[in-house]
Amino acid sequence: MVRIVTLILIAGAFVTQANAQELTGTLKRIAETGEFRIGYVPDAPPMSYDDADADGNPTGYSIALCRNIANAVKKAVGLEEIKLTYVPLILPEDRINAVVSHDVDIECGATTITLSRREQVDFTLMTFITGGAVLSLTGSSINSVADLTEKTVAVIRGTTTHAAIRDYIVNNDFNITLRMINTHTEGMELLNAGKVDGYASDRTMLVGQVVRSEDRSRYSISRDVFSFEPYALMLTRGDTDFRLVADRALARLYGSARIRRLYHDWIGRYGEPMTPILEAMYEFQAIGE
Repeated sequence: MVRIVTLILIAGAFVTQANAQELTGTLKRIAETGEFRIGYVPDAPPMSYDDADADGNPTGYSIALCRNIANAVKKAVGLEEIKLTYVPLILPEDRINAVVSHDVDIECGATTITLSRREQVDFTLMTFITGGAVLSLTGSSINSVADLTEKTVAVIRGTTTHAAIRDYIVNNDFNITLRMINTHTEGMELLNAGKVDGYASDRTMLVGQVVRSEDRSRYSISRDVFSFEPYALMLTRGDTDFRLVADRALARLYGSARIRRLYHDWIGRYGEPMTPILEAMYEFQAIGE
């Protein structure tokens, strides 16, 4: 009887070891360390931001998606629990470099998919779609991007918004002065102080900044947009096993009613209705097994 039990234990250990050996890349590292490292932008509501009321952990729409992925990762590596470590990343190049250098396992903020970025990192299924817009003070509202001529506009350097508004200026021969900044907080400070006429960023990012302000009536967001910004989560290039786990988690989420609740919790309740293109994105990416 003792011999039979011993054989069973040896067989079980062999199976566990074999399963561990089958894991590769990020999944293997998580299985070995029990830690899932999430990179995020600390001042990019409603996608990701620091919240003193959330037990010291970041929160937001993208963070909620990554926690959903974390649950899928936990099952994929065969662990009952994994530690979630949040790594704040400010500049766009910091976010990409953190993924490339394996300092984080996934970046969960508000990063737009581009072909040049895909030379360095991989992306999950799309997580959101928005566009570049301009925030201004209500007393001197910039209602349309066509009203930007002769204006000074703050924009975060190195972002797709920066590239898009620069191209917009060239293509339309507008006389617009761009003021380079590094963070959303800096853009809001300049706008509130009257040092710039507008602050350009993705519309969803601007909504998040207004929501966090003390007086939302002070601000106006341009009606139209000047760019197309499809978001996704960044991960290590070529790590197909981990990407499949992440994509499978997102696809299942998009096929359930929970994604609508997440949208409402983080974006819809602030007066931003779900656009037809975003609704279509969820439906088209609810890929079956």
